[in-house]
Amino acid sequence: MGTSANHLSDTSVLPGPDVTVVDDKFVKSTFDQLYTLWFPIYELPIPDRVRGDITLVSQVVQKEFWTAIDVPGNAFGALLTGMTYASLLPFYDALKKSSDPAVLKFISTPGGIGKLTLSEASQVLSAFFTLSDPRAAQAAMTIREAFLSTIWDLPLAVPLTGIQKPETFVSNPDLYSKINYPQLPASQLVYNNGVISHKGGSIEYLVIGSGPAGATMASELQKAGKRVVLLEQGPWVVWGSMDTMSYPRLMLNNDRMATVDNSIILRSGQAMGGGSTVNIDLAFSPLEATIQARIANWIDKGWIDGKYYSQERIAAAYQWVRKAIGTRAVTQSELNRDNKALWDGASQYGVDPSLYHLNRFDQLLSPSPVTQKRDAALQLILPAAQDAKNPLSVIPDVSVQQILMSAPDAQGNVKAIGAQLVAIDPWTQYQNTIVDPCNLKLPQKVLLTIHADNVILSAGTIGSARILQSTGASQPAVNNSRIGKGIILHPSFPLIGVFNERINLLEGLDSATYLEAFGVTPGFIFETMGGMPAYGALLIPGTGKQVYEMITQFNHSVGFGVMLVDTPSDDNYVSFPGGNLEVRYTLTADDKKRFANGVAIAIRMMFLAGAKQVIIPTNENVLDLPNFDPMVGVYLTDIKQADLVQQNLQFIPNRTVLTSAHLQATNKMGKDVKSSVASTNQRIWNVLNGKEIPNFYLMDSSMFPTSVGANPMQSLYSFAKIFSERLLAGMTDEPADYCFEEIPASQLKKGPGRV
Repeated sequence: MGTSANHLSDTSVLPGPDVTVVDDKFVKSTFDQLYTLWFPIYELPIPDRVRGDITLVSQVVQKEFWTAIDVPGNAFGALLTGMTYASLLPFYDALKKSSDPAVLKFISTPGGIGKLTLSEASQVLSAFFTLSDPRAAQAAMTIREAFLSTIWDLPLAVPLTGIQKPETFVSNPDLYSKINYPQLPASQLVYNNGVISHKGGSIEYLVIGSGPAGATMASELQKAGKRVVLLEQGPWVVWGSMDTMSYPRLMLNNDRMATVDNSIILRSGQAMGGGSTVNIDLAFSPLEATIQARIANWIDKGWIDGKYYSQERIAAAYQWVRKAIGTRAVTQSELNRDNKALWDGASQYGVDPSLYHLNRFDQLLSPSPVTQKRDAALQLILPAAQDAKNPLSVIPDVSVQQILMSAPDAQGNVKAIGAQLVAIDPWTQYQNTIVDPCNLKLPQKVLLTIHADNVILSAGTIGSARILQSTGASQPAVNNSRIGKGIILHPSFPLIGVFNERINLLEGLDSATYLEAFGVTPGFIFETMGGMPAYGALLIPGTGKQVYEMITQFNHSVGFGVMLVDTPSDDNYVSFPGGNLEVRYTLTADDKKRFANGVAIAIRMMFLAGAKQVIIPTNENVLDLPNFDPMVGVYLTDIKQADLVQQNLQFIPNRTVLTSAHLQATNKMGKDVKSSVASTNQRIWNVLNGKEIPNFYLMDSSMFPTSVGANPMQSLYSFAKIFSERLLAGMTDEPADYCFEEIPASQLKKGPGRV
């Protein structure tokens, strides 16, 4: 089933309670009709000599898709039931008020969509996009995303687009993993009667989350001789056994996550190494002007301590990061035609593009045949776990439920004393994961306890907010109303340029160029991007036939996008009602205006780079055409049309496709408990007395007061390196020297030594 089929996160668009009149065969007819609508095989210009073969492949895809959704409780299957029995749709009242003949026929015809013609079905979905009830547009877009992402996955995409199926796994991942399974020293942890403890004494630091920040904190504390335990909810993949980039099982919610109104597709890693394991390795330096402008603003507002995050200290920390992670510079000779489009377009526009640094091996020098990544798991966690003298204790496949706190004293003071967690079923499908490295044999579905002297929360923008909200439900000292508020998404608007020459989008570096000339003000960045046909199909507006005609030009297409540096608003927040993730987000009026400006510039640069057509992922009437139909795609053919797009693009949810992979700022740092979740010392606030909880720290992307201004990966490594030094120095007010090279302890003037 396609990655977008479960993006329907708001249950308000689902049909009501099951009724006795529901007949599965009529729902199947609706499914078949919608499949044909999005893949009208007999209308497609497929050569006759292969039409029969393609038909057989399509039939298999269709059958497997139906099997996947024809199960009780499936959200998309429930939506199809509503499209069969219109009275079950929650926006049925809006449908009854419509004067559209196709809608009226839909709601009056037994069997719904399955009993209409393809033309009538298309007209119904077109009307859904324009109804006053926004749930109708959400239903229409969900249907579109689900079918297109499934149809244009690899079984059909490979022969129809001419791409070669990328190698995700090595030939024998089980054997490869056995050969390359890391040698780990004997575990220092023991499990007994629901409690995890350390053989050497109390656990000095419990780090929750293994992304760039958590991995840095855990490995640096371990290197200093501390007893450290690192917890991670996701699996620990044997490095080199697979290409982990954006693999669904290593993503939060299996990469099926979106905002509540389905307006923005969200992507967040859930694996050992966090986002560094699933991203495309872009290393956006924290010394770039875009990021430095935000940090300077935070210091000026008193939201972070400028003594510790000065430009000089960040530069020194980033020097360490580049060495520790293996960050390398991209060379001009490595640019493929896709990367070069943004480079050429920006140069023609009159602004200077840049080459990325990447956290990966040089081309052809990786020890793995399928990946070049240098992620936090490989570079930091694994070496720390293999230290025979003081190994970092790593526990994957566990979900932290809440932080355990001491009872408040007379003044309301509390301390963190550990965490409550649950072991989850490990991912072993390809036998290429490190399961139970500490040999604890933890029982599943049982609340477990681990105690620690200090707790560092590094579970990310979503994970840390969840743990804090869950903790606050039972621990009044942590019940801060600011948790989850003002989430930053860095929404991205991707564009596709169609060229006359062959581009080979998937060959060479997936991303190598960017443009930050507009990063400080107005506040948007341009980045090269790539993707498989299933992703590209979601970005192409229009009918099934139009999508076919465009996606079969896949090898003649380039992609880059504009990423907005968005503004925090309390109207945008993350919450977990009933334990279910909900992200509510709406662009502010000012953000929309700036974003539209960025999109217009991107369109101009794409044409200046040589595109003959530019496709933007919207079915809004951006060209102000008469008799516009949202189901019919309109593609740009003239650079002057950028002006119309800038004037008319409204970023209407479920009519314009946006994506997000840089979630931030749900648990902001600040000066006081009323305005923030963590202090400038990065301690969680105690809401009972307005003081800091002395041993409960926050270090991840959720702590940023606003957007950091770009991909936050390298900034997180750098911030965590600085904070680890500060923590080891005893949280004194006098910063240590800011050279972070590995200097012998006897030569250090200030700060901690190294054991």
